Amino acid sequence: MTRRRYTTAELVASRPDRAAIEATRMPVTVVLDNVRSLQNVGLVFRVCDCANIERLILSGITGTPVQSIHAAQQIGKTAVGGSLETVPWEKHDDPMPRLRELQRAGNQLVVFEQAAGSMPYLEVPYRFPLIAVFGHERAGVRDELLAAADHVAELPVRGITNSLNVAMTVSIVLYELLARWQRPLTS
Repeated sequence: MTRRRYTTAELVASRPDRAAIEATRMPVTVVLDNVRSLQNVGLVFRVCDCANIERLILSGITGTPVQSIHAAQQIGKTAVGGSLETVPWEKHDDPMPRLRELQRAGNQLVVFEQAAGSMPYLEVPYRFPLIAVFGHERAGVRDELLAAADHVAELPVRGITNSLNVAMTVSIVLYELLARWQRPLTS
């Protein structure tokens, strides 16, 4: 078997159409709470598009692509590929009312945080639809979000660095969720 990389043109041609994307969204809402890095926000848009999630909620101080030209440029640098147009997103200064609404609609709320009482992320009994919450790179997730969580999950850190980058964490978690929920895209 001869192996070769796909060309950009081949990858673009293989993209599903808009109807297939909408029909196969993974029932996951990602919440970025007080994430200060615009580049991280862009990377999260990109991975949310790749995993084809239902929605992204930006809350607190988290920047949005429409707040300023600077924010749009910084987020757009790492979002690439049209993900700013394809990922449904919302902005809420206080995410709690929206998250309570989603919980009442049957969404499981899982906060990803290094916290007392957390469990390894691979051991969480995930249930869809699901809300995955990620917080500030240093301060973490707000206390009220921790209190509202059905589960608090933690990714292992075994080196001297005490945490993973938030965009890396979102990537790892979304691909674990995708593997558990797998639903193929068809065009």
